[in-house]
Amino acid sequence: MIKEEKLLFIFIALFLFSIVMLLVQNIKISETKIIGYATEQTTVSNVTISKAFSIDMSANLSEGILFGSISPDSTNENATHNYDGASSGSSMYINVSADSNTAVDFCIKSNDDLKTSAEDIIGIGNETYANNVTTTDATSPALADETSLTTAYVKAGTNITIGNQSYFRFWLDVPAGQASGDYNNTIYFKGIEIDASSFVKKGCVDLLYLFKSKPRIFFLAINL
Repeated sequence: MIKEEKLLFIFIALFLFSIVMLLVQNIKISETKIIGYATEQTTVSNVTISKAFSIDMSANLSEGILFGSISPDSTNENATHNYDGASSGSSMYINVSADSNTAVDFCIKSNDDLKTSAEDIIGIGNETYANNVTTTDATSPALADETSLTTAYVKAGTNITIGNQSYFRFWLDVPAGQASGDYNNTIYFKGIEIDASSFVKKGCVDLLYLFKSKPRIFFLAINL
């Protein structure tokens, strides 16, 4: 009888021990869940803002680069709007719009020589321009800085900042004996972004540009 009581006691003790161990295990599981809820995870938020800009012409440059009537054997004839701005400055300019987020370089080229419908030609080397960034008056852009137009894009104003302009003047030489007629060609302007981090100017030809002006027309009539 005593032996049976001992066995029963051992059985009850083992049973109680098992119950206690199960309770302890549940407590550990609960504690693990609480710890899990308290942990933190992180991730990175990233965005890249692209460079963007827009440029526009002054009304008089949009009208065209006009020379009116010129006699043969004339040198450095002024375009109509070379000196009709404030303080006798040029009223022909290209502006970097205020909604841009980068500075801009401007480029310029001509499509061809000045020609009549009869194929009379004034060579492209006779068409010249000068430009000045941000300001213009009676002396700037200066004739002394004139550059002949070419059929390839070249820089004509660099690092024009947001809200600022590059002003232009144009001149024309008409050789002696030039045939009379109406001569025309097309002038293109192009804006490209500048690398502000290194100030390395990007080439006019090698980049896809974001803006090209409407063609500008040189027009003149040669008097006999």
